[in-house]
Amino acid sequence: MKAFIKNILFLVTVFGLTNCSNFLDKEPLEALVDENFYQTEEDALRAINATYAPLASGAGPLMVNRIGDRMAGDTQTAETDDPLSLFTILPNNETATASWQNAYAGILRANLAINRLADAELDEELKSRLLGEAHFLRGLYYHYLAIIFGEVPLILTPSTDTDDYLVSRTPIDEIYRQIEQDLAFAEEQLPTNYTGADVGRATRGAAKAYLAKVHLYQEKWEEAAAKAAEVTDNAASFGYRLMDDYFHAFELENDNSPESIFEVQYASFLGGLGSILNDYDAPRASGFSPDGGYGQGTVRRAFVEHFAEGDPRLGFSVFMEGDVFQGITYNPAFTPTGFSTKKYIVGRGPNIEPSNSPKNFIMMRYAELLLIRAEALNEVGSTAEAVVYVNQIRQRPSVNMPTIATGISQNALREAIKLERHSELGLEGHFFFDLVRWGDAESYLYGIGRTNFRPGVHERLPIPQAEMDLNPNLTQNPGY
Repeated sequence: MKAFIKNILFLVTVFGLTNCSNFLDKEPLEALVDENFYQTEEDALRAINATYAPLASGAGPLMVNRIGDRMAGDTQTAETDDPLSLFTILPNNETATASWQNAYAGILRANLAINRLADAELDEELKSRLLGEAHFLRGLYYHYLAIIFGEVPLILTPSTDTDDYLVSRTPIDEIYRQIEQDLAFAEEQLPTNYTGADVGRATRGAAKAYLAKVHLYQEKWEEAAAKAAEVTDNAASFGYRLMDDYFHAFELENDNSPESIFEVQYASFLGGLGSILNDYDAPRASGFSPDGGYGQGTVRRAFVEHFAEGDPRLGFSVFMEGDVFQGITYNPAFTPTGFSTKKYIVGRGPNIEPSNSPKNFIMMRYAELLLIRAEALNEVGSTAEAVVYVNQIRQRPSVNMPTIATGISQNALREAIKLERHSELGLEGHFFFDLVRWGDAESYLYGIGRTNFRPGVHERLPIPQAEMDLNPNLTQNPGY
């Protein structure tokens, strides 16, 4: 087997797998490839559990979050700007390479599961659910590849022949069509909720929510609004609602809260299977984390200053002078900008080890789905209705910002929704990708002094050079 396959298979193994007791399982890759493996319910569960595993990797959604925040000019490293925020990214960039390989690791596992489970003799209800999970995850991994790299190879079947993987990039419309098909299949097969150790698996609501998001990214406004409505009009039956206290959704004791639609599951007490964010983002030498902090969540002033006056979400999102955390007063000297991210910092405590936090990472909140519905409705001219969903977020008891008037113009509400997404979902990795899909990246980034951004180039990361070297059919993104 050539290096290309070996690299993918190796990364599938090393990018964090989890414990079967809470549905995340460490399974040797050789077993997953073996056609005889998928004979029992336990085998099938292991195969799907392993498909979730790349999400928990530092090269999974945590890295997508880092890309979205750094390239939007919201955060930087502890020392200074890095290639992401400076837009000096090269094809050998480690972030680009790891993001690509991690997503394809998940896709390979999903393809194996879909292929092998189709003919497996299992309980039909369980088999349908597991296939739904596999399709959901494949759609999710391809969504991340699409927003980071644009056109990528669309690989849907497993193979032991290296040449089957040496394919060219697929047009973006075809990639999104496949994502939609995967998510549509998933929403028909997945349950509304789970109990016990299965809490945290993909649900019907998550599939619908991501389908709404994918429609939004393609500017399919009517479809996005309708799909979001299927969830938000029936939120109670899905178990979703806004938390009264904005920050409660980010507290350790509220993992898988009613506001969470889908999140990466972590558990530090299960053999080092926790998140790195607590230490990675904590300011250096602050005492805010067991490992001292790496300062990678340093917040730039542009993010702080974008908030409307009196918006409490600034204080919920950012450590500032005078804040007290676990008995320690925040000192602006902790970071070069004076500010540091607050979300996902859980500090010290039982089961919180260095670079090994049990805090889950939220990939989609109910608040985002409300904003998806509002944006889509506004774009089809239903501005007065769209205002209702924005105001639900602004009138959360702990936020209580002034309502937006129902007589607002379509264009004014469009700009208000952009600001609302930045304030409500800030430091959660969305804003750069929002800027790109709105066509606002150049104007916004130049406005905050990020003039290295080159339109037509930096909306996407480069195709990793390591992949270009292995696959002669790949072409590079423009400008790299």
